[in-house]
Amino acid sequence: MKKNVMLTKAELYFNDGLSIFVNRVSERFELREHAHEFVEICYVWEGSGFHYIGDKALRVTKGDLFLIPIGISHVFRPSSSAADSRLIVGNCIFEQSILESLTSTMPNTLNSYRFKHIGADAMTSWISFREQAHEFGALFDRMLQEFQQARLGFHTMLLAMLLELLLLLERRLETGRHNSPSHVIEPGDRVDTLIHYMRSHLHEPISLRDISKQVQLGERQVQRLILASTGLTFTSLLRKERIERSCMLLEQTTKTAAEIAPLVGLHDMKHFHRLFKQLIGMTPIQFRHASHAAVKQ
Repeated sequence: MKKNVMLTKAELYFNDGLSIFVNRVSERFELREHAHEFVEICYVWEGSGFHYIGDKALRVTKGDLFLIPIGISHVFRPSSSAADSRLIVGNCIFEQSILESLTSTMPNTLNSYRFKHIGADAMTSWISFREQAHEFGALFDRMLQEFQQARLGFHTMLLAMLLELLLLLERRLETGRHNSPSHVIEPGDRVDTLIHYMRSHLHEPISLRDISKQVQLGERQVQRLILASTGLTFTSLLRKERIERSCMLLEQTTKTAAEIAPLVGLHDMKHFHRLFKQLIGMTPIQFRHASHAAVKQ
């Protein structure tokens, strides 16, 4: 099924000549998968959850950072709808022209550092990082404070901080390429592979044996891997993926709950409704009404 991806317009964030925007948000299940007309850097400030980006599903926790170019679709989801299951993400978004100025025009005019790995021409896909000593978090703290206070020259200060952040990422890519590839999170790791397999076969019965074959590990090893990476058992993770797909279908299609349940591998409607209420905190019809109301706001 082709994804229904919402395009987020630059005009929603940039006005009065300001071409950079910083915020801090609590991610919700109601937000649709979306792509942008601008470049975005996302930082996981608190909590844990999942980041669906392109055709990948990544487990994320505090300290993860993503550099996302124009046109890449993505959405963050908390681990569950429980009140204590929060996923707080910081976003720094800016126009493509800013990226070009900082990584290309400035080096040409001021003889400053010439970027090799980051820039309008160098970036063909998203890149993911993991902070080592709160270096990303500290910088995002300063950027958000500067943006909110909007004091004299704050736009220039934000550009300077963005340049600092881009240089941190450039250094990480440079050292990671030659010395420590583990600094960059590889999207094709085993956890990503098994989650992607689940998402591609939710309409079918999925067993632990099936997953084990995909990642070439024993069943007990897979169980330990899933628990260590997600905090969930194999069964709990599979249920969560089925219900999250149900949420997407409720948001983006007009299909009824009875039509959606078998599409996610749940053929007993009583079980489907019970599991949905348990994980999301509301019935499927209540979720549909809530998500449609959120889009209209």
